[in-house]
Amino acid sequence: MSDYTVPGVYIEEPFRLALSIPSGATAVPVFALDDGNFDPKQSDGLLGASFPLALAASEAHAFDTWMDVQSIIVIPHGKNDQEVNAVLNHCPVFLALKAYFDNGGGRCYVVQVGKLAEVVPGLDDATLIVQAGAKLEGFGEQVAKLCHVGSTYFALYDGPNASELDATGAATAGDQYVNGAPFAAVYYPWLQASVSGSNDPKVRQLVDVPPSAVMAGVYSTVDRERGVWKAPANVEIRGGLRPKYRVSDAVDGVLNAPHGGKAINVIRSFRGSGVLVWGARTLQSNLDTWRYVPVRRLFCAAERDMRAAMTVAMFEPNSQPTWERVRIAVTNYLHRLWAQGALIGDTPQAAYFAQVGLGVTMSQADVEAGRMIVKVGMAAVRPAEFIVLQLTQDVVPA
Repeated sequence: MSDYTVPGVYIEEPFRLALSIPSGATAVPVFALDDGNFDPKQSDGLLGASFPLALAASEAHAFDTWMDVQSIIVIPHGKNDQEVNAVLNHCPVFLALKAYFDNGGGRCYVVQVGKLAEVVPGLDDATLIVQAGAKLEGFGEQVAKLCHVGSTYFALYDGPNASELDATGAATAGDQYVNGAPFAAVYYPWLQASVSGSNDPKVRQLVDVPPSAVMAGVYSTVDRERGVWKAPANVEIRGGLRPKYRVSDAVDGVLNAPHGGKAINVIRSFRGSGVLVWGARTLQSNLDTWRYVPVRRLFCAAERDMRAAMTVAMFEPNSQPTWERVRIAVTNYLHRLWAQGALIGDTPQAAYFAQVGLGVTMSQADVEAGRMIVKVGMAAVRPAEFIVLQLTQDVVPA
């Protein structure tokens, strides 16, 4: 107790670890910029290549609005806006970004495909890795480095575009997507937009738009309006886009539940309903745990939020008071998710749990080594059927 020599009112504020877990961004995409998707020597010279070249000039180009995208467009001397737009309408990355913002997208980044694994970890708010028309081989190599157990990124692949799939082709269409499961989803078919021609702006042409870019916008909209735990399905595609190929019920059924579990989600056109996203399965749909996109993404978001908050305890002793504060913070975070409808169960006990402590999640060796281990269980599929996360934070050895 302090020794006060002067009469008066004194307020003591002892230091305590203040720990709370806010919910961070869940749908901030990084679009893959494929060098092969543009040619500086194409017709109109710099006019056709200035946009992707400007993007490639920096490691990660950030955009918050469609106006930000338009701000980097260079209009060469002697050209007008109509001529510029006619050429840009045939630039894959330009089309991808436009489709993304048309469908409700917010902040995003563009990174050269070969630098994704190097650059993305330095982007604190990035959560989605989007193919956006890049070549599958190069993009898949980067996904393998980013989307795996222990990471919290989720990848969006473009479906096949060489030809229309029949039931036979649909059965093996997912086999080419070998990286990222269950941290990835595929969307088919590509979409098409009607744009002005590059040679004659008055002539309308159909151009292909990568479905992964469109879906990044859909993810952003669903997360913002309903929550990351809601399926990005039965959502209308905006921006005047139409599916390149018509998908029958038979083909849809095969793509949705193929042998081996590499499901491909379909975008379909329905009379009276418009163009709708008609699936929300991951590339590991043969396993109950990670079959659905919202379940996998909810766990990615929760793990990201909890790991970020636990770093506050880095300089705290690995002792009971620290463990209890962490447990309370995690429990409060999980309770908030449950109250919002993210977790399934009539009671909190049926929906989640959080454990930390000596003899519970840690051995004496862990305590002495400064390893604080937290186990979190969340029921995102059925009540009381917990999917368990284990989080480890280095703290001060006890």
